[in-house]
This record gives sequence, structure tokens and C-alpha cells, in this order.
Amino acid sequence: MRSPIRGQIFRVKGDAVGKRRPVLVVSPVNLNGGLYLSAVPFYSQQLDKRKGLKTCVFFGQGEFGLENDCVAKTDEVSLYRLSDLLISDGPIGEVDGDRMQQISTALCFSLGI
Repeated sequence: MRSPIRGQIFRVKGDAVGKRRPVLVVSPVNLNGGLYLSAVPFYSQQLDKRKGLKTCVFFGQGEFGLENDCVAKTDEVSLYRLSDLLISDGPIGEVDGDRMQQISTALCFSLGI
């Protein structure tokens, strides 16, 4: 498979608590060909609290292949090893331009840019 593309959603093999959490690739494709890429994790817990935060972007169940209502938590943008993503399963989905703009705005807020 080619390198993951910014805006694609993949599952990780297991996060710190062992969940196969979906993550949204936020690094550009030209930086995703090595061992790592940057991605934002999705969370489905504490939605009422998180939906109103400038660091979170809400996604409804079924949008872009996501199974539950959740938020992309941009204040937890992290480096992930490509080997930790279920790349061979292919992406769960791919975020559209409007939603990616919301992610970019939230990332800028999270990073103080």
C-alpha cells in the first residue's frame, strides 16, 4: 500500500489502554513514507464535555466510516509508528475538505499557532 494520506482514518493496533482506537492522519503524505506519521486520536467518551472544546472536532456515528459519535482530540496529536497502524486493512474512511479545515483550525489552537 502507498503511504497514508492526510485526512485518512486508520485504526491503531492498540493504544496505551489496549483499544483499537481510530486515528486521523494529519501529516502531509510526503512526510508519511518513513517510520512515523502524525495523527489525532478519536474518543467517544465524555462527548458532552469535549464537543464544546476548541481542541476537539465532533464526528457523528457513521460519518467517514466511524462507528460511534466521537471527537477528534487535536490536543493529543502524536507521532505514530506506521507499524502500529492497521495499514493492511486499509483506511476506515477519509475526511472531506470542510472537516479537515475544522481539524486544521483546532490543531492551530492546540499548538498555539
